[in-house]
Amino acid sequence: MLPARAIVPTPSSDYLALGVSVRERADAISIVHHVDADGTVWASHGRDVLRRARGVGAFEPFCRFPAAMPRDAAAFQRQLARAARADKCNVFRTSRGVVIGVRAGTIYRLDEGRPPAPLGAIAGDCALHGGIAEDPLGAAYVGEYTRNDRRGPVRIHRIAAGGDRVEIAHEFPVGSVRHVHGIFTDPFDAGATWVTTGDHDGECYLWRTRDWFRTIERFGDGTQRWRAVQLFFTADHVCWLTDSEVTQNYACRFDRGTLALEVGCEIPASAWHGAQLPGPVLVALTVVERGPGVRRNTAAVLASRDGITWRELACFRKDRWTPYWLFKNGVLTLPTGHLRQDDLWLSGEALVGLDGSSVRIAIDGGLP
Repeated sequence: MLPARAIVPTPSSDYLALGVSVRERADAISIVHHVDADGTVWASHGRDVLRRARGVGAFEPFCRFPAAMPRDAAAFQRQLARAARADKCNVFRTSRGVVIGVRAGTIYRLDEGRPPAPLGAIAGDCALHGGIAEDPLGAAYVGEYTRNDRRGPVRIHRIAAGGDRVEIAHEFPVGSVRHVHGIFTDPFDAGATWVTTGDHDGECYLWRTRDWFRTIERFGDGTQRWRAVQLFFTADHVCWLTDSEVTQNYACRFDRGTLALEVGCEIPASAWHGAQLPGPVLVALTVVERGPGVRRNTAAVLASRDGITWRELACFRKDRWTPYWLFKNGVLTLPTGHLRQDDLWLSGEALVGLDGSSVRIAIDGGLP
């Protein structure tokens, strides 16, 4: 395993690959959302939902979200599209073949060549990337992600396995959390699903349900050490990198048996998204945003096997467009679904060479 000093600011280049190779560029693919077991890739560009069968050939149109004004009027120019959040949506395909989309505050069932069928409303625009999970019966769960300045209730919505209705699976009460960051099934505990929430002290917790939100347990003390977006799992631990622009960030994990919190190496930026690959190989993505907890202007791809020791594999420099609150933080995302170390889609925004576009990479080595 590598020592903590493996996580350090990188040289000043727009793009630096230390342990990955770029296999393909897809400049017209804003977000790669999901990969099916058979390799089918689901993506989007603005209002368009796209599909690439079994990972080969071109991305083909699948359907198109309804227009949402005024934001879609700005989609013709990239900086305006960023300011209007015109790319923001979710696309998720369940194991039963139901395709779910979320955009502009509406949950849809998506079918090829047909107008999306609205199923219900969600607070805010859509879930944070990665904020959708599926239960063993095929129902999908979507967490609300909004500014929620007044700290109203926050809901997790359940889309029925048949994709024909939506109901509230769980509601966090008024004043308890700001929003849901992510929902994750636990590959080492078939009965467990975890939820992450934020953002301020007293709102940052991990939550676990073993009965699909009939009951739910809370873990953590609400502080920034427990502010996570993406969770990672090993046989013995639940792991995360902290998502705090206001304090020093760390690699953290807690023991499944004792529930003892272990704080590992310092991370020089907040971390949002990531993915768990077979092995397990854990991949985390840091963010360029404003705040004392962010000490670099590159968004990094990090890898780990144990969730506490991490190594940087690549980084992308933040572009020149400011202010960040308007033209976006520098963000990297990975799809959900069935991912492989040698065939991995990476999408980005507000980064030099990776803004509203995607690349297909392979992790060549350098794993801790």
